Amino acid sequence: MESHVKDTVRLFLSHLEEVRGLSPNTVSAYRNDLEHFFDFLERMGLSDIKKVDHKTLRAFLAFEETRGHSRPTIARRCASLKSFFRYLADAGLIDTNPASALSFRVSGRKPPVFLSESEVMRLLEGSGSDPVLQIRDLALIEVLYATGIRVGELCALKLGDIDFDGCTMRVCGKGNKERIVLFGAKARDALLSYIELARPILLKSSDYKGDAVFLGSRGKPINPRQVQRVIERESRRLSSRGRISPHTLRHSFATHMLSRGADLRTVQELLGHASISTTQVYTHLSKSDIKRAYDRTHPRA
Repeated sequence: MESHVKDTVRLFLSHLEEVRGLSPNTVSAYRNDLEHFFDFLERMGLSDIKKVDHKTLRAFLAFEETRGHSRPTIARRCASLKSFFRYLADAGLIDTNPASALSFRVSGRKPPVFLSESEVMRLLEGSGSDPVLQIRDLALIEVLYATGIRVGELCALKLGDIDFDGCTMRVCGKGNKERIVLFGAKARDALLSYIELARPILLKSSDYKGDAVFLGSRGKPINPRQVQRVIERESRRLSSRGRISPHTLRHSFATHMLSRGADLRTVQELLGHASISTTQVYTHLSKSDIKRAYDRTHPRA
């Protein structure tokens, strides 16, 4: 990628973070998508961004499909290109926007992977030889499952964001939108144990003086990759499962809430979804769930 193109991409990514308020994880995904696109342009021998047309963009999406990328991944790359070229057009850096009519549909979207309630309980049994990290990991998993927050929201959590009396916490989600989420007695007890017993010990491993709730083994604020490793390690007890991520606990939170009778609007608010259509992906109830709901609610059941 030539230096002037790198500068343009850097400005675009700064725009996403500073103006649109997107999270670092989302900005990183945009960066990755654009790197794939410019690698493709290099293969094509095309260095002038002004010469990219609609056919070039379609060829890139087709190329990504031949390389075995999933349709959701390609759809995300399509969305990244649309945002990038719209930014270039709005900034007057290109005359016309070649991505204005670009689209890539994902048909037959699979429901999200989630754990059963018994699997979550097994995940919370805890393991490992380090008692300090075991206390932290239990609190971390309890919070993810109790609140349904994203891993980035967990990593950004500050001590002052938690109200232990009201069992609520303030989180900053996508687009820097704040919301209040709830947690129960189990998560409250695990959090208090961690903050009172384990966090002070972790702090001694570094010179960090901040108020991030969750710390890594070296005493610095934990990052999403470290959280992922915790979940992967603890999920080894679930031998029948494949790869489990922090987002799996978010999916499990939403699924279990809905299957136990929570209304869609409540779950939407707790998850921080801008549109209820996003939340509707969790309405994949089993036949037994549907049968119980029918028996409970229909007057002639």
